[in-house]
Amino acid sequence: MEGGMNQIENMATQKAIVLWNISSCPIPDGHDPLMVVQRIQAAVEKSGYVRRNGEISITAIGDKLTEVPGEDVMRRLSSIGIALKNGDEYQMDLYNWADENAPPGTMMLIDGHEQLGWLAETLSEFEDMGFRILLAYPHRDPAATPFPCKQWDWAALFSDEQETTTTSLVVNSSVKSPWFCEVCFVAAPSLEDFTTHLKSVKHAYGEWDRHASKNNVDRTDPANLPFGLSNELDLLLNQDMVRRQMLTSGRRRGPLGPLRPRLTFNLTHSKY
Repeated sequence: MEGGMNQIENMATQKAIVLWNISSCPIPDGHDPLMVVQRIQAAVEKSGYVRRNGEISITAIGDKLTEVPGEDVMRRLSSIGIALKNGDEYQMDLYNWADENAPPGTMMLIDGHEQLGWLAETLSEFEDMGFRILLAYPHRDPAATPFPCKQWDWAALFSDEQETTTTSLVVNSSVKSPWFCEVCFVAAPSLEDFTTHLKSVKHAYGEWDRHASKNNVDRTDPANLPFGLSNELDLLLNQDMVRRQMLTSGRRRGPLGPLRPRLTFNLTHSKY
């Protein structure tokens, strides 16, 4: 009996982290965002690993948060302690959380089946360390190899009757800020600063830079650059293009004379 009580007491103090790709698994139409969060909490609690008075940290992740889920939903999620991360990578978030929370602990990932498959080796590593893994995803190929852990269909989380949860939402202590832009490595001091950053020219350039790097775009060719969106962005693109043209041509300042870029974008051609 004493062993059973100790087990329950130990389970009650365990913590969980939920990393939710809100782009791959968006809030269903017609559903209250706060109700969706409650269902996620209830799913973790029903798994049997985190019980009454347990603590759950939830981070909503997306590569265009101001569009999906949008600023209004961002504000509502943030108001109840949900962290927001603009980006599409979260493997390091798992390692950072594990560094501060020794096993046993629970990690729940909500994402597309393909994306979760890329993390299979990492998740297996955490399982071997003693962490418990929970997964939720919208759909999968029936022929795909199933994950050896408890999992849900994303839509099924909302098919049951309304459930209550006894767990508490807490801010993940392993992150610098609840509002973080992975693209620009900016930890915002407030939600307002975060949304302002996501709509800034600096962030727009960061998004383009990431896209160009991933896709090996030739940034010395002006035809490949998204000129015309704003004068400020055009200036940054033009400066980067000229710098790359100089490096490519191999010309340097000094005895051989000034640098001569092959082509410079004329800002007067901008749409604005």
